[in-house]
Amino acid sequence: MAKIYQHLTTQERAVVMTMRADLCSTRSIAKRLCRSASTISRELKRTSGNGVYDANLAHAQCHARRLLPRRLPKLHKDGALFEVVRHQLKLLWSPQQIARKLKLLWPNNSEKSVSHETIYNAIYMHPRGELKR
Repeated sequence: MAKIYQHLTTQERAVVMTMRADLCSTRSIAKRLCRSASTISRELKRTSGNGVYDANLAHAQCHARRLLPRRLPKLHKDGALFEVVRHQLKLLWSPQQIARKLKLLWPNNSEKSVSHETIYNAIYMHPRGELKR
């Protein structure tokens, strides 16, 4: 069964702030909020730059991090490698052959090489006709 992760709420952050100001331990804060101690520890590490935890600032930083763009996969539809891999697949190359060839072409550039597993994942992810033969 998959775990469900929930972000800390504004109220939980306020509790963290008051308990931290009272010099409570990370574990006691976690126990009070029924959260993992590592969750509280990560929250404090991420948002206590000057040693003081501010719930409002932490909430604003969390919201800002959510809006940051995610890194696109190497075989994104508009990426440079996508066309190379698609062309090789049309020539009936296997993902292993393509991965090996890319590594030989650009041995020192990890951005221009992918593993055969990545190619297989891209084949199964994209709609029929984009990467599938």
